[in-house]
Amino acid sequence: MSKSLLASSAIVILNGLTHTHTIVGGQKITGKIQIRNESNKPARVLVYKQDLISKCGMGNNYVDSASLPYSLSPYLKTAVDEKLLAGNEEYVLYYNIEVPTATLKDGSYWSLLMVEAADPVKEQQPNGMNINSVVRYAVQIIGDYGQVDSPKLTFEDIKITNANDSLKVLNMRIKNDGLYTTSTKVILELYNPSGEKVKVIEAIRRRIYPASCGEFEIALNQLPKGKYDGILIADNSKDLFGANVSIEID
Repeated sequence: MSKSLLASSAIVILNGLTHTHTIVGGQKITGKIQIRNESNKPARVLVYKQDLISKCGMGNNYVDSASLPYSLSPYLKTAVDEKLLAGNEEYVLYYNIEVPTATLKDGSYWSLLMVEAADPVKEQQPNGMNINSVVRYAVQIIGDYGQVDSPKLTFEDIKITNANDSLKVLNMRIKNDGLYTTSTKVILELYNPSGEKVKVIEAIRRRIYPASCGEFEIALNQLPKGKYDGILIADNSKDLFGANVSIEID
């Protein structure tokens, strides 16, 4: 979601776009999404469910609810599916996760609650044209069933690309081979030919779903020309997974 669009949007989510719960058969879990209308005018909000597919090499795709084996959608209910917010009003959208007593397979179950401003935002373009943009938030609702294990992560398809003539970017794909989602941070440690550590760079933390991949990138800026040995570290706050890389800045 672009900054310009966010600046024009009246609807904002106050308590984050990822909500994780431990779920147990036969129990009901209640969560909440805090929504605020930052405009002085009334705003109508729509709420609906979708599933998220994040296959390796295919990016993220939204599909109809309950279409995945580990979809949380059948057990996820919201208090309302439409709400009119007065100007500057805050509203708490409650949702319930109610799992049947029948035993589920261990693992993470997930779905998206889409929170959408029903009235499009009009953006003035430099050529004088108006474009109507719909403001939509994808709130990830995750339910962990069973004893949560730290998933094994593997590095795939590590490569360097040129963002422009003066900037190289290290791109990598990390696969989650486990049953549970994981929020992962990637760190690159760079060493010169003498074995001295010269720089540590971190990528933006991302969530990786089971049997899926996360795409990470690290900008290799402000590095003197030369050859470097690098160690890539994937940190999911429980375990560390590493890979070696060689980098040349010319």
